Amino acid sequence: MGVENIEKYSRSYAALKTFLRFWHDKIFYRKVVYVNREKLPLNEHLIFTPNHQNALMDALAIEFSLSNQFVFVARSDIFKNKQIARILYFLKILPVYRIRDGYDSLKKNELTFRKTLDIIRNKNGFVILPEGNHAGFRKLRSLKKGFARIAFQAEEAENFLLDMKIVPVGINYSDYENFRSDLLVIFGKPFAVSEFYEVYKENPAVAYNRIKEKLAREMKPLMINIESQYYDAVDFLRKAYRRDACRQLNLDDTDLYHQFRAEKEIIARLNRFEQTSPDKMKRLAEKVQHYRQQLKTLKIPDVQPATKGRLFLNRILLLLGFPFFLYGYLNHFFPWNICIATGNKIKDPQFRSSFKFVLSFITFPLFYLIQILLVQWGFHRPVITILYAVTLPFFAAFSWNYARLYRKTVALGRYWRNRRKKNRLLSEAEKLYAEIMEETGRLFHSFS
Repeated sequence: MGVENIEKYSRSYAALKTFLRFWHDKIFYRKVVYVNREKLPLNEHLIFTPNHQNALMDALAIEFSLSNQFVFVARSDIFKNKQIARILYFLKILPVYRIRDGYDSLKKNELTFRKTLDIIRNKNGFVILPEGNHAGFRKLRSLKKGFARIAFQAEEAENFLLDMKIVPVGINYSDYENFRSDLLVIFGKPFAVSEFYEVYKENPAVAYNRIKEKLAREMKPLMINIESQYYDAVDFLRKAYRRDACRQLNLDDTDLYHQFRAEKEIIARLNRFEQTSPDKMKRLAEKVQHYRQQLKTLKIPDVQPATKGRLFLNRILLLLGFPFFLYGYLNHFFPWNICIATGNKIKDPQFRSSFKFVLSFITFPLFYLIQILLVQWGFHRPVITILYAVTLPFFAAFSWNYARLYRKTVALGRYWRNRRKKNRLLSEAEKLYAEIMEETGRLFHSFS
């Protein structure tokens, strides 16, 4: 699979995608939910335009949402090595050349555009990230005009007969970096490029701006979009008040999409509060900032922990489960540490989950194969080898959950020790948290 036939169906790519999708949806993430994908008109000419917050993981979120063999674009500098370029073409990624790559290099975009037209004609589904680059903020940034230029030029080349549609997509992560977090992908209603044909024929620049504005309006409802100047405070409150908001809105707080709807409502009401009472919003944000600093000093995640009874039960579970944890940990020591240690060394936080995903997909199966062969070589008993192989993924999950329970129990123990000692800072943090939640509850009711 090379650049010349990148739009063609590839059996080898389909096989790789099947394995990668399983790893992505079932192993790497704890829960993945796709919303509205069944409503997409897949028999039409589509350009998918998701927000871009988490490097490669954003592309994978779209790729694994449907059975299409999507084609993506990426910056040209990663194609410089011929071997890497072959891999990228196999993965159905095209280069885009920018002025910073040299004025002469812009001519190479002619091939990319020609292939883009083939892809759109073939109804693969073309994916372009309209923000242009990634950033780890839950906010839609300014859109670039690349998607608009591609859409209009493709239509112009076909005498405006393609009836191309733009599909806005919102990608929402519970955590950008770590394994076993949650992913929610929401597809918006496609809109036709034909809405802007006449404007484009008169003035392309104006058409670019108008379709960008339209896409931004369509994308914002599909993603957590915090535009407040008090970003950190709003980001904290959308999670802290989510359960209460779900209850008041009759939503299921265990459902990812319902959680999303509750958070959107919290953000919307906080925005109205900020607009009408900017001084009060500033004071609320200052309280949140102070409270978070108190938690950092106390080394606890919050002041609403489980009971002492839960702490006792957790310790019993940790004690009973330790032999099983040890078995799982020792059998996954190398792949876990390779993935986590290497990923955490990446300077750009938004690339860490991408490295962890790729490394985990390679290292876990590789070490599983080596260990299974060693067991067979050592015991010469197929039954033992099969039983050993079956236990590996189960105890990987057990050990991961055990480690999470251990961290929670340590934090819970720290809380109750401070509570027993009547730590003044903890008392202040509890009082401040109560004030924050009470005030948030009042404004949530007032701005409904």
